[in-house]
Amino acid sequence: MAAQKNAFIHALVREQSTWLELIEVLHLEEVALLQGDSEKLESLNEPKLTLLQILGKHIHARNTSLTALAFEPSHSGMSAWVSACAEEQVTVLWHRLCEFELDAQSLNKRIGALIDMRLTTTRQALNVLFTCTADQGGLYSNDGMALGPASGRALYAA
Repeated sequence: MAAQKNAFIHALVREQSTWLELIEVLHLEEVALLQGDSEKLESLNEPKLTLLQILGKHIHARNTSLTALAFEPSHSGMSAWVSACAEEQVTVLWHRLCEFELDAQSLNKRIGALIDMRLTTTRQALNVLFTCTADQGGLYSNDGMALGPASGRALYAA
């Protein structure tokens, strides 16, 4: 029983490490979005996906361990196991895992909002260009200048 408990605790420590790595990648993604660094964003996709897959495996293993220990395979089951374990180290570890999960969710929401803002800006720029095409019969005047919608004025920014 003690060996099973120790193995479970070590698995939780590995899960915690993976959460920290994911949070770091999410921070880098947020910064890249704020700076408009598409190359950096692209380079973060694979590590983020890999970490999410590893986290999925950790969570599945945690739930399997909880079931083997006769606890519900969920957050509430984990909290019950932590209470039954009655070790401060385990309690602190579980609380940190929960905090890291919340941090990752919060970062993910902020990243989603940043992506949505960028998409909105891109849609607006495309709408200007499409309006020009429809109203002017083309995007450029005879002298090569971009035309504004229905005005015939040169476009310098969307």
